[in-house]
Amino acid sequence: MELEERRSESKTWKALFCVNLINSTQAALGVVGIPSLSDSAQFTSHQLTILLAVFPIAAGLSALITGPISDLIGRKNTLVAGLSLLGLSLALHGIANQAETLIALRFFAGIATGSITGLPASLLSDNFRKERHQSLNAKMLCGYAIGQTIGIPGGIALLEWTSFNHICSGLGFIALALIPIARHFLPGRNPSRYVTKNWIKEYARTATSTVRNAFFARIATSSFLSFTALSTFYVTFALWLFQSAGLRPTEIAPMYLCGGLLQVGVFVFLIPRLKAWPTMKVIAASLAANAALFILAYPFFQNVIPAAALFSLTLGIVSLRVPGFQFLVNYSGPDYQKGLRTTIVQSFNQSGKAAGAALGGTLFQHIKMHHIALICAILIIFSCLFLLLEGRKGRNLGQSKERLM
Repeated sequence: MELEERRSESKTWKALFCVNLINSTQAALGVVGIPSLSDSAQFTSHQLTILLAVFPIAAGLSALITGPISDLIGRKNTLVAGLSLLGLSLALHGIANQAETLIALRFFAGIATGSITGLPASLLSDNFRKERHQSLNAKMLCGYAIGQTIGIPGGIALLEWTSFNHICSGLGFIALALIPIARHFLPGRNPSRYVTKNWIKEYARTATSTVRNAFFARIATSSFLSFTALSTFYVTFALWLFQSAGLRPTEIAPMYLCGGLLQVGVFVFLIPRLKAWPTMKVIAASLAANAALFILAYPFFQNVIPAAALFSLTLGIVSLRVPGFQFLVNYSGPDYQKGLRTTIVQSFNQSGKAAGAALGGTLFQHIKMHHIALICAILIIFSCLFLLLEGRKGRNLGQSKERLM
């Protein structure tokens, strides 16, 4: 029985690894690919702005609804539908010759990305033992980290030889090829309790318990503050590299590569060795390390190489808490509303990214980079304090003491 369970676990996390890999690769590629395409196709600044904004907006809108949908029709069905839309929209990039067509395709790609993000962790928790969830999640998240690792540097390299549209088209056909793999290897248990005549009314009624759960509210708020701080840092760091340090995209690629490899190392080697630590302790340690790194950021910004080391270390430290946050979201309430909780947290995260981008763009014009890092440290300290409130008030204490493995 245990052997059969391990085989099922292996098939599932490997299939989800592939889904995360293609999803994160295409998302990261857009960071460098769209500005490059805009330059070669001579799009107007207005068209470029829309092309850059439409993808995250669509992803955020999609995340708002796909969580509850997955509660009702199952994670597997929702994920396969999202993967199908992603593959089709990316494949059609190859014949998109006008800005209007490309904007529509970026919108649908964003819808697909939003529907996929967050579901793999919920699918794992639906089908496998609780104590195995974070171990499997860490393996699955390696696909996300590798996708980020190769998306930007690989995109920079490939754009020297071909266009953004052709790269996306190739990724689209790979995504379409993954559909039968996902359908065959992913378990399809549907946890829904609401496929009845009055399921909308019943779901809405019971959803209030999730929204009013104080422990879950602290998780969502902590995640929002963390994403705001990180988005602020990433945006201002990129501006610092281009404007203050005067680097070109090809010179930045190795930095992203090192950061991505460190993320993979954390998922593969470090997280499995922290199985004796409570989940809350791992998250708090990651947040504290992030805050300390930002507080001590001044020497790093005296030269590009130390700054690159700071960036890579930040990516690695952030990776340490990702499985823990997903674990808390999935197990902070009833199983039949995991999708709803994922939707709420994803919405908070997207809001944090938007707030951080706006804050970073504003702060960079007025204060120095190490001062911005200090502000990010303060936000992360508050993020950590929101989680520690759970221990002080004694509510859901057993939840916070769950182990990593």
